[in-house]
Amino acid sequence: MPPIRVRRADVVPADAVVPRLTAEERERLDRAAPGDRDGVASSLLLARLAVAEATGVDPGTVRVRRRCPRCGSAAHGVPVAVRADGGRVPHLSLSRGGDLVVVALSDAGPVGVDVEPVRRVGEGPRDRDRGLARLVLAPGEPPAAGAHGLLRTWARTEAVLKAAGTGLAADPRALRVSDAAGRPEVRVVDPVAAAALVPAPGTRWWLTDLDVGADYIAALAAPLPPSAPAALDDRPIPLP
Repeated sequence: MPPIRVRRADVVPADAVVPRLTAEERERLDRAAPGDRDGVASSLLLARLAVAEATGVDPGTVRVRRRCPRCGSAAHGVPVAVRADGGRVPHLSLSRGGDLVVVALSDAGPVGVDVEPVRRVGEGPRDRDRGLARLVLAPGEPPAAGAHGLLRTWARTEAVLKAAGTGLAADPRALRVSDAAGRPEVRVVDPVAAAALVPAPGTRWWLTDLDVGADYIAALAAPLPPSAPAALDDRPIPLP
């Protein structure tokens, strides 16, 4: 199977990106809060460039929209790519944290990616750790191994929930995303949530941490058939 692609870029000023946005994307940017404009503009362009690269078409023929799998709304939900020629497009997931935007694309099925800045303004590490532990750790679950273990647990959990299509509508504590040694591993511990979080019988979860620099924590998740090998194509794309 083709590798899962991860493309990432530093956030750039919105004014530098606007000339490359579609009319629809400019409308979405106009609705963004002033402090979010740079990140939103960079995310919109990166997603379209990544889909165009993956499918071998001109970026101008690609549109990336939102679709909620539960209510059908186009105002929120999972990002969905569309080509003007109606051709095949990959599944994709978007994440933005601080000054970094990341998109993941898979031809095999749903995919989820999450990136989190290591430092958040106005929040001490102890305050954040206490809050994250209450929100994300399943009963008896250890934090992820290494530095910033709880934040890494959060990123892993978000990636899985995005790939499952539920997002935070599902309780993060329904999952364990680390084994006993703190390495990436997905286990559903809440039977009620199991049907929503496992896309099909026989599916296994692939979960991995991403190296996106010392200032960020990131994770990638995808449900894959048992026989499918997991491969990763991860690189930056410079934006204007």
